[in-house]
Amino acid sequence: MTMNPDSSADPVPIPVPVPAAWHERLVRLVPGLTAADLSLAIHPGDQMYSHSLAHHGQPDIALSQYFAISLQQFSVARQVVRSLFGADAGRLQWLDFACGYGRLLRLLPALVPPAQTWASDIQAPAVAFVERTFGVQGLLSSADPEQFAPAERFDVIWVASLFSHLPGPLFRAWLARLMHLLSPDGVICFSVRDASQLPPGMSLPEGGLLYSGDSENAELDPDIYGTTWASEAYVRQALAGQPYARLPRALANEQDLYIAAANPARDLSALTAIRRGPWGWLDRRRLDADGGLELEGWAGSLDDGQVDRVEIRFGSQARSLACTIDRPDVAHAFADPRMARVGWRCRLPWPGQVSEADAAVSLEVQAVSRQDERIVLYAGRALDETTAAVA
Repeated sequence: MTMNPDSSADPVPIPVPVPAAWHERLVRLVPGLTAADLSLAIHPGDQMYSHSLAHHGQPDIALSQYFAISLQQFSVARQVVRSLFGADAGRLQWLDFACGYGRLLRLLPALVPPAQTWASDIQAPAVAFVERTFGVQGLLSSADPEQFAPAERFDVIWVASLFSHLPGPLFRAWLARLMHLLSPDGVICFSVRDASQLPPGMSLPEGGLLYSGDSENAELDPDIYGTTWASEAYVRQALAGQPYARLPRALANEQDLYIAAANPARDLSALTAIRRGPWGWLDRRRLDADGGLELEGWAGSLDDGQVDRVEIRFGSQARSLACTIDRPDVAHAFADPRMARVGWRCRLPWPGQVSEADAAVSLEVQAVSRQDERIVLYAGRALDETTAAVA
């Protein structure tokens, strides 16, 4: 049986430093999220943050990526819930399964009250942390799906980036177990890494699922948690005839999102209107020979191709610009020719009477879609030890 971990047994960790500006920024970007609802606390063991930090080597980039994925995931979750439950969304029983250290949970109060939210993970410190930090109800998971047997039934079970890490037998077993925990009109939303995401030279076997024991989480047994790619045919068979909708690249513009219903008669056609929102990256920031700040990146949309604009704030300066530079690499990466011209570049004069240390915290770059959807490409120091060199 599962049990709530004793939160008092987990020493309160020293959280990852997060600039206070992120609090106002996230409240502004998430409709319905109040300042009192939001905690910026990130556990030092949060693999979603630490993996990004190890890859990029800069806390501001890691935080920008971490929160950008939080925002995009929440936007899709809100659209799914409103499409299927309408005005009843606030009364849902919600389970964030394989919740980790709460990348989605910190924004979820804008959609579902914490009292109606359960969070489960196989990592006991993660469950203790999200209980304490976000006020949700914790459920410790297990390596054996049959041992996960909460008394509750859930209207929405959200599973971001777990099935993209499971070997075939556990993929099917966990899907069956979680489907069993749905309310009569409930849905499960789970992400899968499609065959289109396979590295060059690799292909799916005949069965439709390929598993590797490598992952970003070195703390979990590679026999049960690695990296998985699966075809839609495999997922369809695993769902055993239950109705489902597939939203390609709907999670962080990478993993496919499947929504499956407990009710065989449930109409999921409204989900075809779900939008992924804008996406992009700040590729370069550096000081040029004349003391100006050079910025370069890309921003596009799997919904529309091009975004409406990129907005930049640097100190008291504000700039809005279109994406007009050829980026065939982006079009290739997303297999979408509409994203071939999504690059942007600009130069901003260094603010007068402002020291480098003062100006270093004042850069913010957002991409804005044609429907005024926003994503943060970068927020943090304009320069650091790796970007301050004169071009």
